[in-house]
Amino acid sequence: MTSLRFLVALLAVPVLGAGAAFHPSLRRYGALARAGAALALGTVALTLTALALTLAGIAWTLPALAAPPLAASLILGVAWSRVPAPAHRAFRPSTGVAAAAGTAAGLSLLLLAWTFLAAEATSVDLLFFWGVKAARFAQARGIDTWLLGWPYFSHAVPEYPPAVPVVLAWAALAAGRMPWRLVPVTSLLWLAAALPLLVGLLRRRLTDDAAAAVGAFWVAALGASLAHSVSGGNAEAPLLFFESVAVAALLVEDDGEGRFLPALMLAAAALTKVEGSVAALLVVAGAAARDALAGRRRVLVRAAALLAPAVLAVAAWFFFQSRSGLEVGYRSHGGLLTLRTEFLPAILVSGLSALQAGTFGLSWAIPIVLLAAARPALGRLLPALALVLGLFAFLAFDYMHDTADPSERIGWTAPRVLQPALSACILAAGLASLGGAGRPGRLRDAEERPSPP
Repeated sequence: MTSLRFLVALLAVPVLGAGAAFHPSLRRYGALARAGAALALGTVALTLTALALTLAGIAWTLPALAAPPLAASLILGVAWSRVPAPAHRAFRPSTGVAAAAGTAAGLSLLLLAWTFLAAEATSVDLLFFWGVKAARFAQARGIDTWLLGWPYFSHAVPEYPPAVPVVLAWAALAAGRMPWRLVPVTSLLWLAAALPLLVGLLRRRLTDDAAAAVGAFWVAALGASLAHSVSGGNAEAPLLFFESVAVAALLVEDDGEGRFLPALMLAAAALTKVEGSVAALLVVAGAAARDALAGRRRVLVRAAALLAPAVLAVAAWFFFQSRSGLEVGYRSHGGLLTLRTEFLPAILVSGLSALQAGTFGLSWAIPIVLLAAARPALGRLLPALALVLGLFAFLAFDYMHDTADPSERIGWTAPRVLQPALSACILAAGLASLGGAGRPGRLRDAEERPSPP
């Protein structure tokens, strides 16, 4: 019953953000896709509520944590539901493609679930800090600022943003305790939640068959990567969800389209890990560069609006740190410009070995070959390519701050941190090779036409 209550509480997080499902930009997608957007809004709203309650000295309870997100969702949902939106079009891939893609995706998720259940891919960081923070927060009924400020807890990166421990603590409160053997399996939920939303976005530029094929390859590749990188129970799966959807939304957007979904996802990523803030900067820079090259209007204004929710999310965490007497900001591995260039050969060799991703490198090789064969206009793919190239550059820059050969640390961290880059590479290759990158979507039948106001 403990595990069941824990799972039910996690599955209730989209209910806290249910208002997102009624946003006019999302009503064109299916119920599962819209539930994914609600999961992102619920995560952000729950995290901000947890910060506010702790600052106010109000003990966490399930009603206290749920009331503000539910109220906000109700208000937003009612307001957004009154705005005209494109009609939903049923997903109708051909029988053969549906069977093949469904089998591949289903088997990938089942294999990943078995790997997590068998504790073969449990992240050590779950036991070092993600899970410890969540358990202590649930026990303290608030963010345990004493724990975060304790010098002997410094190994647990206390400055990391709090979304993952808060969500796990919410579920632990409902369950009565932390079901440690189950927590790694919950990483599967984030991968499964991403798939319908990604397929829905890809259908704006691809046929249903092509979108199903790309989605199946994506979930198979990232499922293998999550297992190979030992990411069960840490923050990699939610970060992968948020960043992948943000990139996909920007790759398929029309000129001048609203950016509610990618802005929400980047804010959630920034509340999940430090790398989420880096990714937000890279993705926004890529989108701005793409828009400038395409001659779109108000490039800087739109880029600022896209980045603003992520900036506000990080500012909220820094404000909490300041008011709680914690050290404000994120720690670096050394002086900003104190670089050991002699480590570059080791970084290159170890970095290449980190690209195995549980498939002997095929997950990377196939989309790269498809991109090269398609020879797309790369400017259209800049939101994805900026994340891919930027994460590699960021990691190389970070590893050059080590005081000794970073090869061992690269082996621990690079396979995990590079997963959003792998995701972005797959999405870009799918759109480019199957003919959808940068082209406006075409209406194939009457069902695709927007509903009249």
